[in-house]
Amino acid sequence: MKKSFTLFSTLILIFIFSILLINIFEVKSLNSINIKNQQQYIQAKNHLIFLEEYINVQQDFSLLEKIEIENSYFNIFAKIKKIDEKYEINLYVSSKNYDIRLHKRVLK
Repeated sequence: MKKSFTLFSTLILIFIFSILLINIFEVKSLNSINIKNQQQYIQAKNHLIFLEEYINVQQDFSLLEKIEIENSYFNIFAKIKKIDEKYEINLYVSSKNYDIRLHKRVLK
């Protein structure tokens, strides 16, 4: 009787600890995914700021319709439209591997 009780209690403890470990690993996995997404968003935001600064330096948009910057991880481009006497510039940054997209409209 003692041996069976010991075996049963051991199995119960192993079951409880395994459930706790699975729960801990799930939380750590979700945290690492969130950190990756946050880093990708920050990088995309930096690319958008760089593109906006580049657009602000440009003076003449009459010959341009699209500006595209090559990057292996992000699609970075700007579409330029002339509206009356001003230019409407739409800035786009999107990640190739993650679901992150940023857009900004600038009038110049």
